[in-house]
Amino acid sequence: MKTCLFVGVDTHKYSHTAAVLDGYFEVVATISFDNSTEGFNHLFDKLNKLVSRRDLVFGLEDSQGLGSFLACYLISKGHLALEINPVYTDRSRRRTVSREKSDKRDAIVIAKTLIRERANLHPVRIERNSIALREMVGYRQTLVNESTRIKNRLHVALFNQYKGVLGQFGSPFGKCALAFFARYPDPFLLKKVDPDTLSVFLKTHSKGRFGDKKARAILSSIDNSIADSLTGTRAHIIESHTKRLVQIDKELKKIQEVLEELVEASSYGCLTSIPGIDTVTASKIISGVMDIARFSSSSKLARFCGIAPAEKSSGRKEKYEKSKYGNKSLYSTIYFMALAHISRTRDGRDKNPVSRAYYLKKISEGKTKKEALTCLARRLVDLIYAVMRDRSIYNFSKSRFTKQNDSVINTAVA
Repeated sequence: MKTCLFVGVDTHKYSHTAAVLDGYFEVVATISFDNSTEGFNHLFDKLNKLVSRRDLVFGLEDSQGLGSFLACYLISKGHLALEINPVYTDRSRRRTVSREKSDKRDAIVIAKTLIRERANLHPVRIERNSIALREMVGYRQTLVNESTRIKNRLHVALFNQYKGVLGQFGSPFGKCALAFFARYPDPFLLKKVDPDTLSVFLKTHSKGRFGDKKARAILSSIDNSIADSLTGTRAHIIESHTKRLVQIDKELKKIQEVLEELVEASSYGCLTSIPGIDTVTASKIISGVMDIARFSSSSKLARFCGIAPAEKSSGRKEKYEKSKYGNKSLYSTIYFMALAHISRTRDGRDKNPVSRAYYLKKISEGKTKKEALTCLARRLVDLIYAVMRDRSIYNFSKSRFTKQNDSVINTAVA
């Protein structure tokens, strides 16, 4: 401890603040520097005057975000930089008497956390592929959210403009429907269209699914649409929304291709061998976990995801409750994956007989449906951890549960 100086860095967009502490929690210095190579050199000019044959240990709370430039710089120079979980620093802040907040105070808290939790911290690793996946997944989610908002607004405009015609399409946001509303945003435009022309248009954009019958049904429904002085305004809104939805759909397809390349380039592409994990789901898991070596067991990964129950035992009484913490994105990804595993097809077949059999087994043991689903999600974490750890393809037919519960699985399939 005497031979080290601990440097906790509070990162920001344009500048960082570093607090230098010795092994006895004494503040040696606080240094503010720019988030640039010149700023980093300025930091080490100051640190070199303080080192005096002592090693430097750096602690970064956000090494994959605002502190990524500094993290890359430290690693390139051969310095030890440790990743600090924000939960640790939050606990340290609550221990302080004063609740004041500043960059200097935050840096000192990070440095103290670095000293206390050094044995539990992992070195910073710059996984560029994982970071690229995380940013691309975030961008994709932004587009999905934007698409949902536009669909909600477009549905209102279509109901007011095309109340009668709206019911002629299975989904108002399908490819053919969007092409139709983009071409004919105003009901009055259809009065000049004959059935044959509309039939050809529908066949072209539906790959022959719709034709003469659908064209006549649409033209006969025009009179049921709400027509007033606002049709021109609504036509402009509908046209704009449909064009944006088509554009978002094209962007999402390009993102899908990029994600496929990134997943294949990563060492965790084998995740897609697990039923229920497609390219997007694998991307979310890889970008959330980053490096599976950070977790020594699947239990720790489950706690990180917020799936493992939190223990609240006292004396002889053992009690567990749902965890309020964890990575929300990973939790929702695995939770919806579990939902997909226990779902059935339209003809009543189980999408995943093994997972559904496990789910039914837990219900037969007295657990509620929600608890049984959580148990399944926990088992899926075991699969994800094993596949990512071993970089191997998983085969459900060789699982221990499958061998031990053949009768249960056969019942679920039947």
